Amino acid sequence: MTRAGLAAFALTSGCLCMAAPEAPLDPKQSLADFDAVWKAVDRDYAYHEAHHAAWKRARDAWRPRAKVATRAELAAVMQAALDTLHDENVGVMDRPRGAARTVPEEADIWARWRDGAAVVDSVRIFGDADIAGVKPGDTIVSVDGTPIERAVQDALRGKPVNVAARDWALRRVLAGPRTGEIRVELSASGRRRLAVVERRDGAASPPPAVLARRVGDGRDIGYLRIRAALGETRVVGDFDAALDALAATRGLILDLREVTGRATSHEATVAILGRFTASTSTWQMREASDRMRTGDAVAPRGTNYSAPVVVLVDRWTAGEGEALAAGLQAVAKARLLGTPMAGLRGELTEFRAPHSGIAVRFPSQRALLPDGSARERLAPSLSVDLAQPQVGAGDPILYQALKLLEPSG
Repeated sequence: MTRAGLAAFALTSGCLCMAAPEAPLDPKQSLADFDAVWKAVDRDYAYHEAHHAAWKRARDAWRPRAKVATRAELAAVMQAALDTLHDENVGVMDRPRGAARTVPEEADIWARWRDGAAVVDSVRIFGDADIAGVKPGDTIVSVDGTPIERAVQDALRGKPVNVAARDWALRRVLAGPRTGEIRVELSASGRRRLAVVERRDGAASPPPAVLARRVGDGRDIGYLRIRAALGETRVVGDFDAALDALAATRGLILDLREVTGRATSHEATVAILGRFTASTSTWQMREASDRMRTGDAVAPRGTNYSAPVVVLVDRWTAGEGEALAAGLQAVAKARLLGTPMAGLRGELTEFRAPHSGIAVRFPSQRALLPDGSARERLAPSLSVDLAQPQVGAGDPILYQALKLLEPSG
């Protein structure tokens, strides 16, 4: 692949696009780094059963293209090889300004194939697609004039794959460019319409880490929404202050619909869980490649919140958000309400290539609930169909949570 070809590929494939000048890499070092990353994933990736043969082929397909001169070009090749696994929890970690959008963090349409049609499952509230008029239940006809079947086939480079991989590619296509417009032709109730989704990449100021309110008819229900990545140092302190202010409420709605970050440490998650348990208990299990299982425990911390807890989740509850939701169900007997979550798999590890320093992440252990079931299959006990909300059209998930906690009659 030529230098120009690599640049074009990086802009369209979800790979890195670093513009700053870089020290050149020796081609031997580039190959050595590619081999080191490939071997690490081959040895330690926890979910090879579905894609191991494809991963073996990826080495032959992409290794010759790793003879590149810059770190950005090498990262693009590495990401392309990693995409073979069709796993959003696998990827190059260094994503500078200008890189393609990640799913689900920077996407706002969650769609899947249903009976041969690409159907919108969820739309992120107040996201670009929501503002453009994309709605759950819409069928996607085309993107930027290309029939959606063809666009997905192109994203998969024309290779025959299973339904899960087609869903993965569909969501990648709908994430769209970093900036500019994506024109989505939609069909609903036999009528077609065009939604023009404007993508912006402005440097917005970070929102407050935690939003806390008293809600309900008697203003005696706590509403607490985490809006920052759990890895941020401010989150635990802000969460503690907010929960202390809501200590006297008779129920808590904990909104995790903006918690999308990935993490290799559960420090903040365990700290938050410690506020909801009165005794040391297991909140999750991990399974290594040798099938040995380890339980992770959480101990009480601070004043225990013991009133009923309802946790709001949707397709943008991802990664560490899913871990926290599962932990709350385990230790606080919280009820999960909303739509299925992102379904990111496993416990992440980081591997850094020896010469370029490029870091990649991938799950090296399976993440399990305390009963041994797979965390990525955890579904809310109270499901809300966003395509057919009966009531609470503005935010049907929050409406149902309030309905659940309000006294009947």
